[in-house]
Amino acid sequence: MIRHLCSTVARHRLQFGLGVLALLAGLASAQAADIYITADFKPDIDNSNQREFVNTTPWSGVCVGTHQAACINNNWWSIDTKVRGTKQGIREATYGPNGFYIGMPAPRTVRVTSEDGLHTFDLGFNIIGAAMRLVDADGDGPREPASSGNPSNCDLGLKNTSALNRTVMRMFLRRDGGDGVVACALHWISTNNYLITEFDFTYKLTTPAPLAMRSGLYTGMTTFRVGGTGEGADFDLGNGVALDDNLVNVHFRLDVEHAFQLDLPPGSDRAVLAPKSGWTQWSDHGIVPTRLERELPFALSSSGQFSVSLQCQHPLADGRCAIRNMTVDAEDAPLDIRLTLPGFHDAVTGADALGVALTTTMVPPVLTADAFVIRRPSRLHFAVNGEAVTTMLAHPGSHYRGDVTVIFDATP
Repeated sequence: MIRHLCSTVARHRLQFGLGVLALLAGLASAQAADIYITADFKPDIDNSNQREFVNTTPWSGVCVGTHQAACINNNWWSIDTKVRGTKQGIREATYGPNGFYIGMPAPRTVRVTSEDGLHTFDLGFNIIGAAMRLVDADGDGPREPASSGNPSNCDLGLKNTSALNRTVMRMFLRRDGGDGVVACALHWISTNNYLITEFDFTYKLTTPAPLAMRSGLYTGMTTFRVGGTGEGADFDLGNGVALDDNLVNVHFRLDVEHAFQLDLPPGSDRAVLAPKSGWTQWSDHGIVPTRLERELPFALSSSGQFSVSLQCQHPLADGRCAIRNMTVDAEDAPLDIRLTLPGFHDAVTGADALGVALTTTMVPPVLTADAFVIRRPSRLHFAVNGEAVTTMLAHPGSHYRGDVTVIFDATP
C-alpha cells in the first residue's frame, strides 16, 4: 500500500499583555501607526505559470475608488499610512519644503522569519511613490490650493482637486524607481493652514524565490519615521508640519503553501512480485530467478520540498520491510525498495533522487527540485533479491504478503 500524507503547518499566536503595555509606555513620546502588507504563494498544478508571490494587501489610500483602474493598469499599489496632521503652507515660486512637498527614503531589505524561527529570507521594499491629500482647514483659501504644473524630481501619477471643499490630492512617482533618496515638490501652494487627511505611499515588493521556501508563514517588520524638514524623517513632508503619528510600522506577512500531488494509477495499492521475464524459466526448466520484482509507476507534482519515509508491517532489523509466508512457517523475505523521482534531488547532498533506497532506519531524505515540477513520471521499485528468492522457492505454492507504507510529507 502506498500512502501520501500532506501535513498542515499548525499556526499558534501568543499574546503577552504585560510585554505590550510596557513597550507602549516606553514609546509614549512617539505615536506609531501599524500597516500590514501581505503576499501569498499558492501555486496551482493546473496553472504552471504561477510561480511567484501574489500581493494580497487590501487596497487603501489613493488607489481606492476613482483611481483604482489606473493603479491596476500601471501596477501601482498604494497603502494608507494612517498618518494625519496639519501643514502650514506658504506660497512661493520655488520647489521647496514650504509647499506641497514629500521626501522619500531609499530602498530597504527586510528580513522575514518563519514561525518556528528556523528559516529567514530577505525581501526588497522600494518606495516608488507617495501621495498626500490636503484640505483647507479654515475654508477660506483659493479653490485651487496647489500648482497644476509638473513636480520637481518626480512624475505626477494621479491628481484630484475638489474646488467645493478646497481639497487637493497628488501622487508623486519617483523617476529613479525607488533606488535612492529623493524629494518631490510642486511649484507652489497657497499660504494657508491645511489638514493632512491622507498620506499614502506606493511600493514595490521584491519577494524571495518561493520555491526555496518551505510551506508556512513568514513575518517581518520595518519602521519609517514621518515628519517635517530637519527632523531626520524617512518621509519628509516639508516645513510647518505637525502630525498625530510620526512612526509607521510596516508589517510583512508572506504565506507559502506549496502544491503537492501524487497521481496514482488504479491498482497501485497492490504490488505482485514476479520474475521480470515471467515464471516460464522456473516452471518449465527449473531455472531459479535471481529476483522477484514489481515496479509501480506514478506521477508527482511539487513546488517545494518534501520528505519520504517508510513504514512496514513486518520490519527487519536492517531497516528493510519483509513479506511473510502466510501458508507455512518460513523465514521472512526481505524487500529492497527504491524510489526514483527524475528531476528531484536531495536538498542536503544535492544527489539526484534516482534509485533512492528506502528503509525504516534512514533519516527521511528531504527532496526538492529547481523548478515547479508538474506530473513528473516517477516510480517505486520493489524486489526480493538473491538467496532470499531461493529460500522462497523452497516452499512452492506458498503465499507471501506484507503491507508497506511509503509516506510523502509535504511539510518536512
